[in-house]
Amino acid sequence: MWDLLLTHGVVVTIDKNHTEFNDGFIAVQGERICAIGHMSELPQDYSAKKQIDCSGHVIMPGLVDAHGHAGHSLIRSLGDGKPGWEDLAQTIYYECTDSEFWRAEGALAASERLKFGTTTGVSMIGSTPRSELLEPLASHFEGAVSTGIRELAGIGSPYGAFPKHAKWWNGQTLLREYDVTPEMAYATTEQSVKELNGIHSRQICIVAPGRMGHRPDESIEANIEHNRKMFEIASKYGVPLHTHAYDDDVEFMHRYTPEVLTPMLSLTHSTGYSDEAINILASTGAWVFHGPSTNMHTKGHCPVYEMLKRGVNVAIVSDGSASSRSYDLWRDVKNTLLLQRFEHRNTGILSCGKVLEMVTIEPARALGLDKEIGSLEVGKKADIITIDYRQPHLFPFQMPVTRLVNHAMGQDVDNVIVEGEIVLHNRHFTLFDEDKMLDQAKEAQDQMLWRLNRPDVLINDRLYTL
Repeated sequence: MWDLLLTHGVVVTIDKNHTEFNDGFIAVQGERICAIGHMSELPQDYSAKKQIDCSGHVIMPGLVDAHGHAGHSLIRSLGDGKPGWEDLAQTIYYECTDSEFWRAEGALAASERLKFGTTTGVSMIGSTPRSELLEPLASHFEGAVSTGIRELAGIGSPYGAFPKHAKWWNGQTLLREYDVTPEMAYATTEQSVKELNGIHSRQICIVAPGRMGHRPDESIEANIEHNRKMFEIASKYGVPLHTHAYDDDVEFMHRYTPEVLTPMLSLTHSTGYSDEAINILASTGAWVFHGPSTNMHTKGHCPVYEMLKRGVNVAIVSDGSASSRSYDLWRDVKNTLLLQRFEHRNTGILSCGKVLEMVTIEPARALGLDKEIGSLEVGKKADIITIDYRQPHLFPFQMPVTRLVNHAMGQDVDNVIVEGEIVLHNRHFTLFDEDKMLDQAKEAQDQMLWRLNRPDVLINDRLYTL
């Protein structure tokens, strides 16, 4: 007897043969897919503990969002229209948070991702990140995995000048105040991957420094030490190394610390690169994580199409969810197509199938998880979503991949399954009370705003200006 059976869906597997079944089924035993095929191949004597009729739905692998920021879901829109948003974010994360902020935000962000069809998410703690304490990361994991998502999160040496001033709270009580040094970040980063991996099967602690390469606020010697230390910790514990990079960062790493440029390194944004940097990425296998909807993409172009043609590994990420973004990867695949085609003035470049792979099997490969997730195949973990296509913007439904990429939205996701467990059914969460989670998130934000004591961040004086 199977544990779960999905029937009569349009199955899009994203396997290497691009297999699709117009009227297909998927059977799940435990946490893994045990059978997949056309309905005509379903044994007549089958039995399942639970069966979901997926008529009018696409069945496909859960999306993999390989870059976002823990904390952002409770600060989005704050400071809109004002300069210095990144400084505001750092002040909030370093001076105005407690464990409940990080736990409540972790649950809120994971819930948003799940409702948009993301079954695996990656989060950097804060924006730079905050990395002198274990509590923010541990609390984030507690909130995120309670929703059912598979969560990869981590810390590393933060971006920007040292020392950084920090406060740690419990509600409205200030527990301690101090300055953060690079040595504190190094020690806590290693402690995190030692202590936080293995606590939950869907909790994976990675190394995630704010930036690698040539950070302008640090000396060459400090940058070399930082790059090597982050790489050494990730290598020692066999976890992904994930960061931001821009401009001459790749050349700097290649010149001074070439050992860090491996397929386990992922570089988010990757704007302002030279031809030499692209050649280095192609030869080393290091990954580019492209966020087409991010503010960074307004400051510099990431030549995704050119990178792909030259053999660079590229995945699409949301960079959710502040100041003006969401975790809807369906938006990001469309924006990738639009922006790359605009750059080349050619609507024929890139394909819908390629960009769909860039939010499923490709980021899974970047994270070293492609043997387990990213496509629907027998033996892989049952990370599955269903999409309701009996809606005006998707109907009549044909050419499934093309229709999904061009027209689907996160709100079209109906069911979400992670490791064989139904975590969203008919857009209702099964593991927790959504209203309670939302109320707790609002209370955590209210407490943070009290500590910040800046009412002006809720007022945009330029709301209707050019």
